[in-house]
Order: sequence, then C-alpha cells, then structure tokens
Amino acid sequence: MKNFVLLLILSLVALPARAADMSRLIRDTQQMEQTANGLTFVWWIPTEFWTETLQSSPQVSEAQRAQFVAVLEDYTIFAVVVADVGPFGGITPRSRAAIAPNTVFRIGNDVMPLLGDEAITADARNFISIMKPMLANMLGQFGRGTEFLIYSNRKNGEKILSAVGEQKFSYTIFGRLFTWRLPIGSLLPPRMDAKTGEIFPGDYHFSPYTGNKLILGGSR
Repeated sequence: MKNFVLLLILSLVALPARAADMSRLIRDTQQMEQTANGLTFVWWIPTEFWTETLQSSPQVSEAQRAQFVAVLEDYTIFAVVVADVGPFGGITPRSRAAIAPNTVFRIGNDVMPLLGDEAITADARNFISIMKPMLANMLGQFGRGTEFLIYSNRKNGEKILSAVGEQKFSYTIFGRLFTWRLPIGSLLPPRMDAKTGEIFPGDYHFSPYTGNKLILGGSR
C-alpha cells in the first residue's frame, strides 16, 4: 500500500516536468459535455497515461514503473462525473449507484461488462481508494463526485484496447455518447509538413491546411 501511495504522488508531482506533452495526452483522453443544468465528464485513463507520467520522474525506478503499470494493464478504467448544476452554480454529483446502470462501454459491436469488486485485484482496488480522496483534495466537490468504473482489458489473454492501436470505442452515459478514435496522437511521434515545416500530432497523415502528405519529424 505504501508503495502505491509513493508511486502515485511521484507521478503527479512529475506532471509539470512535461506539462505540454501531458496536457495533450489529458486532452486526448478526457471529454466533457455541459448544459445549463448539468455536466457529464469522462476520462478514459489508459495504462499508457501512467507509463508516460512515471517516465518523467527520476525518483521512480524502471522496476517500480513496471510494478505500477502491471497492476492496471489488465483493466480499462474510466473516471466519471455526472452532476446536476443548480441555478447558482452549485454542483451536486450523482452517486455511483445511479451512474453505473446508465453507462454502456462499447468496442465495435461488443458491449463490455462492468466489473464488480470481486473481479478486481486488491491492488487495483487500493489504487482507486487512493485516487478518490486525492482528487477530492485537488478538485474539491468535482473531485469528490468522481466515480471509477472498471472493465476488463483482456480477452483470451490478449489486450483489448491499446492507446496506440487502431481502434474506435464509445462510452455512453445517460444517453450521452462519447467516442474515441485510436491511436492517441499525443503518444505517437509527431509528423511534419515538409513543405511548410508545420508540426502535427502523430495520428495525422495529411496536413488539414495544404493536403500535403506528412512525414515523421519535428518535436512535440
């Protein structure tokens, strides 16, 4: 348990070291829909997020990084907030009991079942128990309303989703549809328009401005 706390704190402290890179990765994995009366926030947290984050900390050894990632790599994790917003901006988060039955995680035509606590390892449960109060301290009421929904990321021994694979998946909450198309550009080497020198995310193949085919090059 102490090792998990240490690794998690070190990973979060390391974020400023690569703020630009991490902000792109966070932007690629988070989505939110807001109305006058409520908001729905979904953060898909692939294991690649933690790999990238932990690499920024010289205080975390390769063995510790591998240990941390091994705890989570068998799961697909979503951090979700569904909240009602009052006339004066007060946020009232909905409970996990209300949210869970109203979510659908779909990869292609397959609906992925939500895992119960009994199907999740003790280490993974400890990770969630650490994350919830940390988010509450960092984000206040919004953080306290965050619920973690966990799904298996293994089928016949093979990984189902990879942030650098070529896939598409969706997450529906109370009828609101959120979709991701992989790979995540912020995890790929950047591409460049050789004629203009403009740099684009790694999942771009052609310049949206000139139509030129992009080549590998530049820096994030």
